[in-house]
Amino acid sequence: MFNLFIFSNDGVANYFFFLTAAVFLFAGMVKGSIGMGLPLVSITLLSFYTSPRLAMMLIIVPTLVTNFLQFYRSVDRINMVLSNKFLLVSLFACTFTFSFYSFSLGQKTLSFLLGLIIVIFVTYRWSGFSPSFGLGFDKSLQVVSGAIIGIAAGLTHVWAPTIAVLLVIRKANKGQFVGLTGLFIFVGSSGLFFTHYFFDLLDNQSLIFSILMLFPSILGFLIGEKIRSFISEKLFETLLMFFLLIAATNLFYKSDFIIYFMKTFGKV
Repeated sequence: MFNLFIFSNDGVANYFFFLTAAVFLFAGMVKGSIGMGLPLVSITLLSFYTSPRLAMMLIIVPTLVTNFLQFYRSVDRINMVLSNKFLLVSLFACTFTFSFYSFSLGQKTLSFLLGLIIVIFVTYRWSGFSPSFGLGFDKSLQVVSGAIIGIAAGLTHVWAPTIAVLLVIRKANKGQFVGLTGLFIFVGSSGLFFTHYFFDLLDNQSLIFSILMLFPSILGFLIGEKIRSFISEKLFETLLMFFLLIAATNLFYKSDFIIYFMKTFGKV
């Protein structure tokens, strides 16, 4: 693994450190403004110059802390926890279990399937047909929803698509969306942290570096919160849909689907 803490004369390590800090600053701004996106944005950008495995480890502590901060700064926290208790238990258990296998499964297949789910959802949402089971949905739906989010996040370390789909279908308003997103990702990322810690998947060097990335992440998050206060709920949902489309495009690119599509139809 690249030595994260050797600051050499040629400035390579310095460049790595400050570039990574800039990535987490930007990812924190996205997180603060739309309520999600820190893992997705940071993993996407980090993967341009480091391994996906290292990127997935570096996001764990910033994701955990920023989402706790997001949930803590929301209103009606106790009711959020109590009304989603079955979802939270299912979410933690599934994230904890499936994150152990996150580096042994084919990421290209997972990326393609997740991207496809996002595209289908955004198309369906923009069609105007939208059923709802409300914020107080029953125990079985909570368990299933928590499992879906936990399995997807445990395998890919990406939360935004599945949580966004769930909360838009539940017709959560902007405040509920931001608060519940923070709660769900905090609980799920706790599962990620414990899995990596108990099974020695997170080495001390990466853990320290991940902790250091808290500072730009929180700064970006606070800046993003200021931006969010100027966004209406209609604009908020529009930005969210475009964000999901960008995420889907990135996932398709990572799965080599776009390259395969161009080669296949280029021959027609």
